[in-house]
Amino acid sequence: MKGVLEMVHFFAITAIVLSSAVAATASSSRPVEWQADYGKALAATRADDRPLLVVLEVPSDPKTAVEGEQLKTDGEQAKLLASYQLCRVDASTEYGQKVAKAFKAKKFPFTAIIDKTGSIVLHKKQGQLTDAEWNKTLSDYKSGERTAYQYTSAYRGQLLDSGNTFSYPAANSSIISPSYCPSCQQNSQQSF
Repeated sequence: MKGVLEMVHFFAITAIVLSSAVAATASSSRPVEWQADYGKALAATRADDRPLLVVLEVPSDPKTAVEGEQLKTDGEQAKLLASYQLCRVDASTEYGQKVAKAFKAKKFPFTAIIDKTGSIVLHKKQGQLTDAEWNKTLSDYKSGERTAYQYTSAYRGQLLDSGNTFSYPAANSSIISPSYCPSCQQNSQQSF
């Protein structure tokens, strides 16, 4: 009986390991494809936990189209594009104009990156991007997460926060806020 339980345990662990390996392989070898429907691409972003790369262009006009090499889904570009859900919309169509209006895009090509929750535009750019700009932008936003904001005080630009938590200046800090008296503020400004 003990041998049978050990055998069942062994098979269960083997099945778990194999299914994990298959799932990891499937997620790392996702096909990189451009979607033409913004709504479907946005839904896929929310379901897949990847940011959304949106490209609005007029493919028939080289001045308003994205460089062909930048949109290739094979080779080196595939590695960068694999981190994203991809949406490429022809802005010369009626549907494309609606999507452009939603993004307030006036000039094409227009590129936007939406966070992996599908709710916040992380980056927008109107006009052509050089290959270096394109690659840097894709690298910078591939996590699909917002960067932490830095808050500074209105008085002397002192850094108060560089992340999700807020901290007040130390009590023994050399920066002392003047009162609201105009004379005091003017005297304080002169002491810089």
